[in-house]
Amino acid sequence: MIACAMVPERPAHAQTPASPGIGATGKICFLLRNRSPVMMNGRVVLQSRERFTFRLERNQQVESCLVGTTYGGNRISLVLLNYIGVPLFTCYSTTSHAIDLNARRQETGWHYTADCR
Repeated sequence: MIACAMVPERPAHAQTPASPGIGATGKICFLLRNRSPVMMNGRVVLQSRERFTFRLERNQQVESCLVGTTYGGNRISLVLLNYIGVPLFTCYSTTSHAIDLNARRQETGWHYTADCR
């Protein structure tokens, strides 16, 4: 008898960070700055699943803290979303600097990025 289990593939935006292992545990603070000409929606997620959801108008910034465990390399997950919650951009970043959110108009729409390091 052969048993086969179907394991769904992880979407590209759910890739784990390059630094393996568990990061820091405790109070994790971060600063998000919207440097784009449009409103930005998204969320910050820790490995321990705590999350912070944001909506930033242009040139607005927000500083917040979560209590939990970061990903390997002391990184947090940043996901930029459209207005119905579909991920547009995702990355892992350290919190040792402000994270600038950017959007650039292209022929086919908008290109969303953030300066994740």
